[in-house]
Amino acid sequence: MKLKAIKFFSPEENVLKTKVASKVAPLPTGYISNSGKLVFPAATLRDLGIDPESAYFKIGSQEAKRKIKSLYLITAANSDQTFSFEKSGRGHVIPLSGILKKAELILKVKS
Repeated sequence: MKLKAIKFFSPEENVLKTKVASKVAPLPTGYISNSGKLVFPAATLRDLGIDPESAYFKIGSQEAKRKIKSLYLITAANSDQTFSFEKSGRGHVIPLSGILKKAELILKVKS
């Protein structure tokens, strides 16, 4: 009969190591309102380091696509082709109702 190699375990190998869950801050969020505005709460702007009084953005989507799946906000200097924030409630908004209606991202509510 052939001898087989046996690996013996130690009591230390039987202890399960638990990882301490590190608290990860939630990602900053915003949303599109029913009236076609990109809404950014004050906390989101603070987390992103954006000053809404002096920030200007070029806003676009992927070219040659029929439906918009992503909006891109690129910081830019003030010009005719940029969008700026407007104060609204406790946050700031960028009005995009014309663009979002054309892209059919604003749902029409039937009453």
